[in-house]
Amino acid sequence: MAKPSKEVLAELAGKLAHPWGQVSLVCDGRRITLQVQRYGKGMTYRVMTFIDGVFKYEWALEKNAAPEAKFLRKSVRPNLSPAKRKDAEKQLGKRYVAKHPFWSGSTTIYLPDWSSGKAALAHLCKVCEAIEVVPAETAITAE
Repeated sequence: MAKPSKEVLAELAGKLAHPWGQVSLVCDGRRITLQVQRYGKGMTYRVMTFIDGVFKYEWALEKNAAPEAKFLRKSVRPNLSPAKRKDAEKQLGKRYVAKHPFWSGSTTIYLPDWSSGKAALAHLCKVCEAIEVVPAETAITAE
């Protein structure tokens, strides 16, 4: 098994370009379902990732180090905004802020949503050794 060709990836990305589009893949022995769903209160749609038909919140936390996190979107956020960090440096000193894990640290989480199908497929091609497309007739729908 190998990774899909550019033509197949373009076809899969096309299926994920419309609301409620869905693609099922087997990536490194796990069934990955990419599904376009409404996101938030507006009319925004995002591509959601389901692993073996589900998404569990504990996969999102970095401290749990779940193997399923490799299929999800990594998001690294600083603990403080640049303006608040500058205020902290004025009040506490630059050296203290630079050495303290909270003031200079960041938080990493793994999220199931992607801005587009192309981005989700590119990530899966990057992190997975083998990717196989599952025909639509045998695909499991994510709930």
